[in-house]
Amino acid sequence: MSAAGRSSRTLLGNLVNDVMIENAPPSYARAMASVTPRKLWLARPGDCVVVQAPCRPAFRDYVERTLGIDLGLVELVQPDEVFTGHALDLVERRGAVEKVVARSELLPFVLDRRVVDFAGRTGTPVAGYDRIPGERTLRAVRDINTKSGFRAIARSLGLPVAPGGHAATLPELRALLGGFLKERPAAIVKIDRSSNGYGTAVVHAGDSLSRTGWLTGTAEHRPGRGCGWVYEEFLDFVSVPSAEMIVEEHGPVPFSSCDQRTADNAWTGMTAPAAPRGAAVAHEAALAVGSWLHGEGYRGVFDVDCCLLPGGYVVTEANVRRTGGTCLEELARRLTGRDSPYWLADVRRGGRGFGTVVRAIESAGLAQGPTRVVLTADTTEIDGRWRYLVVGGDGAEVLEAERTLDSILEPS
Repeated sequence: MSAAGRSSRTLLGNLVNDVMIENAPPSYARAMASVTPRKLWLARPGDCVVVQAPCRPAFRDYVERTLGIDLGLVELVQPDEVFTGHALDLVERRGAVEKVVARSELLPFVLDRRVVDFAGRTGTPVAGYDRIPGERTLRAVRDINTKSGFRAIARSLGLPVAPGGHAATLPELRALLGGFLKERPAAIVKIDRSSNGYGTAVVHAGDSLSRTGWLTGTAEHRPGRGCGWVYEEFLDFVSVPSAEMIVEEHGPVPFSSCDQRTADNAWTGMTAPAAPRGAAVAHEAALAVGSWLHGEGYRGVFDVDCCLLPGGYVVTEANVRRTGGTCLEELARRLTGRDSPYWLADVRRGGRGFGTVVRAIESAGLAQGPTRVVLTADTTEIDGRWRYLVVGGDGAEVLEAERTLDSILEPS
C-alpha cells in the first residue's frame, strides 16, 4: 500500500471559516491562521496536512524529534506567509488538490459548506460520515454555532441558560440592555456568530449605552452583519467546565473533559480532566446536545461549555467542530499512551527565541519522562505568544512543571 493509502487522512486546518465567525476581520483571521501548524502534532506517516501559516524548520524538526516520526512521510501544504482565506483556497492555489483527494478521508477542523462542496465535487469522504453530509446537517451546524441558536436548542432540551436575549441591531441592543440592567448589575454581550471571545464585552448597570464604540468590535461588525448580538446576565461562576464528545453512527460517546482557563472573558487554556462536579454537569449537558446532533446527521467532535454556579449551572455554548482542546487531548494521549491523562495548556507572552526555550526546557528535565512540557506552536514572531502543553502523572505534577516553565518563559 502506498504512503497515501487506505488509512491516510488529510488534516485540513480551516480555522478561518464562516461557521465560527462571518466576515472575519484581518486581526482575527491572522490570529486563527497563525496557530494552524500545530496540526503537525497529529500527523501520521502517509497523511497530508494543510496549514495556513508556514511551518518553520525549527518547529518542524522539534515536532519530528518529540514524536519520533519521520515528517518526510507527511505531505505538507503550507503558504509562504500567513494565509487568511479558506484553507481550501490555499489547496487550490498550491495545486495540491490531488494530494488532498489521494487520502482516504478528509478531516476538517470544522464542517462548513466549502468542505462539503469540495467533498462532493471530488468524491473525498469526510471523516466520520458514510455519505457526504446534507443540507440538514450543515444547517444544524451553522445554527448551533450561533449564541442564539444554541440558547434555543439548549432550552428545547431542558438545559438551563442564563437570562438574556437577542438583538438584531445596535439600537435594539441598547434599548433591551437598558431594561435588562435595571434588574441586574452586569451583562455579557456577544456577537451572535463569534468564537474565541472575539467581539465580547461586559456592560455594567450605569454604563452609557449611547456612546460610540462601547462594544468591542462594534465598528468592525456593523457593515453587512446580519447576525446581531446576544446578551446574558453576567454570572459569578465557580468554574467553567467543558465536555467533549464524539458523535458516532450509533450516538454520542464521551471523549474528554476540562476546566477552562479564561482571561477577559476569553478562553486561554484548560486543565484536564475537569473536577468531578463540573465534569458530571458538563457530561449530562453534552449527552443531550450530542443526541440532538446525532438526529441532525452530524458525525464528529463537539463540546459543550458550562458555567458552574454556587447553586447550580448554566450552559453557555457548543463548539460543533474540533477545538483547541481536541488537539491537546489527542496529543496528550499520544505522548503518554493513556486514555485520560492529566494535562494543562495555556498561553504566555515572551520574546525569547524558539530554540533557546526548547533547550531551556530540556535542561530543566521537562522534555522527556512522565511529566513533560511541549511547545505546541511557534508563533512568537507573529503574536509574541508561547503556547504550551504540560502532561504528567497527576494534577499537582503538571502544575509544578508549569511553574518551572513560567520561570523559563518569563525569566526575571
